[in-house]
Amino acid sequence: MKFPELLRSRHARARMGVAGISAASIFLCAVLAGCASTPLAKRATALSSALAPVVDQSAAAYRDAVALDNLREDYEAVVAYQKKDATYNPRNVPVLLSEKDIQTRLAVLGALQVYSQSLIEITKGADSPELDAAAKSVGSNLTSLGNNLAPSIENARGTAATAASTTNPALSPEVRNGISTAVDALGQFLVNRIVEKELPGKIEEMDPHVQALCIALGDDIKTLQGLELRDYDRILNLEKQFILEDEQFSKNVDPQQHRAEIMKLPEIARQQREAGDKLTALREAIDKLAMAHHTLATDAQHLNDPETLRKKLAELADAGKNLGKFYSSLPAN
Repeated sequence: MKFPELLRSRHARARMGVAGISAASIFLCAVLAGCASTPLAKRATALSSALAPVVDQSAAAYRDAVALDNLREDYEAVVAYQKKDATYNPRNVPVLLSEKDIQTRLAVLGALQVYSQSLIEITKGADSPELDAAAKSVGSNLTSLGNNLAPSIENARGTAATAASTTNPALSPEVRNGISTAVDALGQFLVNRIVEKELPGKIEEMDPHVQALCIALGDDIKTLQGLELRDYDRILNLEKQFILEDEQFSKNVDPQQHRAEIMKLPEIARQQREAGDKLTALREAIDKLAMAHHTLATDAQHLNDPETLRKKLAELADAGKNLGKFYSSLPAN
């Protein structure tokens, strides 16, 4: 069985349609670019610019995982046909992540971006109607997602458990409620304008919610890593099996076509390593952002002057900047 271009075409299509996912982020960056007259404002603009590609690359990572899972199912269809399995029905194949599932994850990541920017903007003590409007828009959208993220993450975890033939690692009611509460709290923060003197307490109050979201998203990415490892291993093994079957049962195998099929094996292995590295980098970046926020929350209540608080917020901005460095260096294709 020949699949000369299927793997490449799947991944090419997976990267299409990413533009526009972070429209609010891009709008926010454009607004701030015109007012970056202070070092703090410049840091804020850098943070917004750095986080935007993270949202885009997250979209690509999620869609790549879906495309890979679909490709593995294509291989499974061939196996079912070869075994004359009459029970196989392609309509019964579950979807790893729906478009709604992906958009929910991206909305939370985008909201964290606007939240980080809002913290710095508030310390400047100046009103930004554009940022305020963007924050309220993002915050309002989050209120409808509080009950969607936890079930979506649980479904992905259940898919991973089924693939590994283990017990379904369902989220506990406490974790599910924690995720929903965290999404709602993030939305409420963005909708309701906070003044500078209230900020230390609000940062401390928000920290458990930021930690809950980062843990949930980090575990979600770890689940996708496990699924990608399973999918790549399965595809690699089936491709080798198809090649060996061609060698065994066909005496008229085209040498060049046969060589091309064999050369796909190391390419699949390379793609597997690259996919794993991308998801690992994303998970580590989210972990660093969580740690930066926790440090800020711990110190905020003990800071005696606004300038020190601004420096701590700048450290959070640096964490956000580092979050985008890896993805900015990635090739577009």
